Amino acid sequence: MVFIAGLVAMLLPARTYSSPKNNDSVMIVIEPVFNGAPLKLADQYYVNEHGDTLFIDLFRFYITNLQLRSDKTVAKDVNSHLVDAEVTYSCRFAVNNVAEGNYTSLHFTLGVDSVTNTNGANGGDLDPVNGMYWAWNSGYIMAKMEGRSNVCKTRHHAFEFHIGGYMPPYNAARTVSITLPEAAVVKSGGKTVIHIKADAAAWFTGVDLSRQNSIMIPGKEACAVADKYVKMFTAGAVTHE
Repeated sequence: MVFIAGLVAMLLPARTYSSPKNNDSVMIVIEPVFNGAPLKLADQYYVNEHGDTLFIDLFRFYITNLQLRSDKTVAKDVNSHLVDAEVTYSCRFAVNNVAEGNYTSLHFTLGVDSVTNTNGANGGDLDPVNGMYWAWNSGYIMAKMEGRSNVCKTRHHAFEFHIGGYMPPYNAARTVSITLPEAAVVKSGGKTVIHIKADAAAWFTGVDLSRQNSIMIPGKEACAVADKYVKMFTAGAVTHE
């Protein structure tokens, strides 16, 4: 029986294995910071530009429709990513099937687009169990910030910014475009990592927490905050391994 099995194996055509050149991955690493310093939740106090001392307890946002662009090609990521400063692994994700090339910019939607919103609740990172979906409003929260400041005249001195809404004129989704400090060179068999800083301080630009400390519905105020925090992203290092 052993002889027969061996003979059959010899007669069968040999399998070949190859690593396709267009099947490489690029790792995106989001680094939550506050004024450039690593963000620490709950037990580290920060001072915003208004001079308010504050603690940040929660910092989450969606990244969707991500694209890497070079002068010749575009690599698209079809996945939706919920980045949560409290969950380290959520701050790292791969863009798969990236063709070889020199990619010089990164583009994505900060939030969830209107098509996804109108499709109702989804699974994965878009699952309502993640606390980023308004069942009453049938739509996603694009980004969420919660914390405390003694200047807030609220219970437990809390502030809450839940920024959502997608119906014109109050669409809180924003487009982010980032030029990389150097080209992300993708080669077969190599590993490319793009670091992006997300600075929570941008949320508080022009904000007096004693006056504005709660936004929980779509509208003009929510869109004004979205206009501020869309500027929180800057390119960090690009590394190749």
